[in-house]
Amino acid sequence: MTQNDTTTNGGEAIRTHQDLVPKHLCPSMLMKHLLTHSMGDRVYDNRQWPGDGYYWCARTCTCVGPDDEIVHPKDCQPGRKCYDGPAPQA
Repeated sequence: MTQNDTTTNGGEAIRTHQDLVPKHLCPSMLMKHLLTHSMGDRVYDNRQWPGDGYYWCARTCTCVGPDDEIVHPKDCQPGRKCYDGPAPQA
């Protein structure tokens, strides 16, 4: 569960795709879910990552980033040499 999880009256955790987005995700990483659904859509399964698994880089327009590595939310974060976002604040 993430810090953004909310709980219904029955005690069931409600998670959305936005809750699954890593805090410092590269802004160049895109996903099909952004185009077809809402990041506020409820997640009904135990997935770890947002969306439906279709990810690509805005800089290359492919599923491979400028560093020739696969685009995925777990990888497109600070420390990757092609990361295009702000430096995380301590």
